Amino acid sequence: MRGRAVTLTLDGGQGIGFLAVGVRFRVFLSWQVLEMEKHDESSNSVTDIAVDGDVILVVGPERKKLRVHSLILKNVSTAFNAMFGPHFKEGQGLGGAYPKEIPLPKDSAAALELICCVIHSRNDAVPDPPLPSEVLQVAIAADKYDCAVGLKFAGESWLTNYDIKNTVELGRLMAAAYIFDSAHAFWKITLELIFHHEGSYLQLVDEDTRHAIPLTIFCKQRLSADL
Repeated sequence: MRGRAVTLTLDGGQGIGFLAVGVRFRVFLSWQVLEMEKHDESSNSVTDIAVDGDVILVVGPERKKLRVHSLILKNVSTAFNAMFGPHFKEGQGLGGAYPKEIPLPKDSAAALELICCVIHSRNDAVPDPPLPSEVLQVAIAADKYDCAVGLKFAGESWLTNYDIKNTVELGRLMAAAYIFDSAHAFWKITLELIFHHEGSYLQLVDEDTRHAIPLTIFCKQRLSADL
């Protein structure tokens, strides 16, 4: 594409010639290349939970990449133990020169990152404490991959170190305590709900808690409160 020559005259009378159309075209191309490079860097960036890990979990629709040790995952989770075993394709070719990517598109990237940080002893990368919504997502993922035992002490700390009165947040913590099978935390949180919540406990049910805890739990609590 050939540009059209244009001359600008400054106050000093000097003329500056340049190819206006060509300049605009080159600027546009440069901007496109820059945006593509940013996208590539974002999609290729890896969170090194274990810098020498042999697998990279590619998690969620955002395809967040978490580099971890398959051996640690197998030791903590029966689901990962089967996945990285000899009978599934995910377990084939581990220990090569490059880490193997494992797609987990339906999982929460934030939840799996927290789980992997805890079981890899990366407490420096764990928020203190996580938000109640994050704790619930971790509990749901831990239940799915059967690794709640490996998160027992972290989960107890997250569930009992809150001083909140917001009943929606308490409802999320209650659901997490139910999944983690933490009787003490469940008792403490439901007691707070009885004292501070007004109206039906079914108001606490949202998309996450609905799949994490039976509705009969909410109904039984309401009957107990009415009594």
